[in-house]
Amino acid sequence: MTRLRIDDIADIAKRLPQYDAQLTRQTGQTLKGVACHALGIRKEYYLSRADRMKVSVVPFSCGHGVISEFAHTVAQIADYMGFAAFVTERGDVRGLADAFRRNADIIFMADDRQFAAVNLHTRRVSDNGEMTARGFAAGLELMVGGLKDRRVLVIGCGAVGRAAVRTLLTRGAEVAVYDVSTAQSQELTTLMKGNVRIETDLPFALKHYHLLFDAAPAKNIITADAVSARTFVAAPGMPCGVTPQAAEKLGRHLLHDPLQIGVACMLADAVAR
Repeated sequence: MTRLRIDDIADIAKRLPQYDAQLTRQTGQTLKGVACHALGIRKEYYLSRADRMKVSVVPFSCGHGVISEFAHTVAQIADYMGFAAFVTERGDVRGLADAFRRNADIIFMADDRQFAAVNLHTRRVSDNGEMTARGFAAGLELMVGGLKDRRVLVIGCGAVGRAAVRTLLTRGAEVAVYDVSTAQSQELTTLMKGNVRIETDLPFALKHYHLLFDAAPAKNIITADAVSARTFVAAPGMPCGVTPQAAEKLGRHLLHDPLQIGVACMLADAVAR
């Protein structure tokens, strides 16, 4: 799991209304709408569940420790999504005990290896990597008006990239993958039973695919000369692999955020039957 930095999440909470308005212009859906589309649930059902569930975020100090404001930012996103959310006063085991005492329905927790949400009633576990992939794939689908028979290049075959491939295939896309490790690409293709094409030359591939899913933890791999008026990029990767010049050229065709879509989809998944 890519470890976020403090700068990555600074001011997310206070910019949520502006972010939501931008997302609506890009996809035709709010953050709630994108999450519901990703999980295949009705907004009415989601809203009815959110209205009566309490979310707790528990900071964990193991590994490299707590990222300042991470827990509060997750809680503020949950609150924006319609849940009553709080951060436990203490972390680790004492934080879990606090969440139970305060009757939390869903607990969010993260360490260096996993960021997960657990529904304490259904025991449903939502993984951030999987949900981020599903959310950004749904966002890409909404931006372009459907993925059936559309060619999509997934860059990066890590956990998010693999989840993205699975999601894109279920949405009818023709998927190709690129990874700096050809072995990773080949392993993924085997898992997908040969339904995925392998690209080995990224600059060449970027000029031949108009729909891109950037799941690689690398900067500046999608440059302005690889972008045309037909290019759309869903980029959950951190740091964002799109250069500033390419981002300016893409405009609304670039879907990127460090946390919002992933957390929103975790919440939608946590309340799904």
